[in-house]
Formats: sequence, C-alpha cells, structure tokens
Amino acid sequence: MRTISIITAVHEGGHHFIGDTYESLREQKLPDDWQWEWCVQEDGTSGIPAKSLPSDPRITFGTGLRARIAVTRTHALARARGDLIRTLDADDVLLPGALERDIETLERVPWCVSACVDLHEDGTTAPGPYDPPGGPLEPALFYREVLERRLSVQATTFAAHRRLVMALGGWQALSGAETVALLLAAEAVAPGEFIAEPSVFYRKHPDQTTASRRYWEPAEAATRTDALIQRATALRESGWKWQQADRHGHEPQMEASR
Repeated sequence: MRTISIITAVHEGGHHFIGDTYESLREQKLPDDWQWEWCVQEDGTSGIPAKSLPSDPRITFGTGLRARIAVTRTHALARARGDLIRTLDADDVLLPGALERDIETLERVPWCVSACVDLHEDGTTAPGPYDPPGGPLEPALFYREVLERRLSVQATTFAAHRRLVMALGGWQALSGAETVALLLAAEAVAPGEFIAEPSVFYRKHPDQTTASRRYWEPAEAATRTDALIQRATALRESGWKWQQADRHGHEPQMEASR
C-alpha cells in the first residue's frame, strides 16, 4: 500500500472543529492501492486537542513548544511516512474525492493545488471567485500574483511529493502565509497543476488566524510577504529544477541548469 500523509497543525482553542475534519477524512475514497495517515501536531504541549480525536491507528499526534504553524507542520512532516503530502487545516472539511484527485494529479506532476469553497458561520457557501483554469499551471503564475500582493488560489489546498517538500525545507518559518511560501518555492523548481473541482470547505470564523487584526498589521504582513518572495526569487535565480523519481524508483534530486 502507498500512503498519502495529511499534515495538520492545531492549537489549544483551535481544535473545536477537528472532529468534523476527521469525519471528512474518514469518508474519503482512495484508489485500491492507497491509504491515508493523519499527522496531527499541536502547537503547544497541552495535549487537549488530542482529546477531540478518535482512536484510529491512522492518526499520529505530537506536541511541541509553541512556534506557530510553519514549525508545527514541519514537526508533523518529520514523522510522515507517505510518498505524498497534503496540507489540511484543523477547521476545514475535505470534500468527497479530494484525496483521490490529488493522488491522480500527483502521478503526473510534483505538486498541485485545488479549488475550495468558503464555508461561512451561517452555513452559506461561496466558491473562490478568482480560480485559474483547471490543468497544468502557467510557469511563475503565482509568483507574479504575489508580487502584485494577490493570490488566486487558497494555498492550504497544497499537495505534493514528500521528497519535494523535504527538499524545500518544509514550511518557511514565518508568522503566517507559510503555505503560500511553500507553494511559491515548489512553483520555482517544478511544474504543477490546478484541480478545478473543489477539495475543501474552507471554514470562515472569527477565531481563525487570518481573521485577527494583528495578523494584518502592515509592517508584519509586508515582512512575511517580502520574506517568501525573496526565497522564491532565490530559487528561481538558482536554476535548480526538481526531478521526481521515475518508474524504476530512482531518487529525485535537485539539478542546477547550466
């Protein structure tokens, strides 16, 4: 069996929807030769979020010093056993077929993102208004968008080959937008695809990180964006290109262009 590892960061007080997240994961239908594992990592050491999780051998749970989402996800990545990695927020809900579509797409390309549907507190939903067309992505599309201080996709839908994520160092150590940073880094070294069919209900609520006024303080937000752009720019200028393993199992590697 091959494995796709679902990476979820959670903190005490941010775990109240994680039961719904599990149910959506449990209901996923995967190809016959695939299984999932859920690597849940607490940003902190209370152990309280673990009490909201069921007894399921496919779930691993870890704790660690408070360090925000990027570090928390990277700690979860350290114990992931899957060939593929998929990010999933602790308050989001996977839609039917999401993981199967990721797996099928990642047979062709090293990484992908997908459409999502906003889920509001009153139960109403709204699709993303700026999604690109489904299929292979135009090189540097998201890089150019972020330079213009916008992004047409929800980066938390990111899925990729585990070795690519490891080669890029996991999630950049930022106070937010860490998955945008990983998305731009992956885009700099490998081709990707956009899956037009939505993969998640993206829950909108007052307690989410991006809903806080402090998160959008101008200097803080500008520093985050500048840092992730600088990393993506450095990767693009280096000429490195990631090569995924071939059918004979040869290891992927980073290659510099001449």
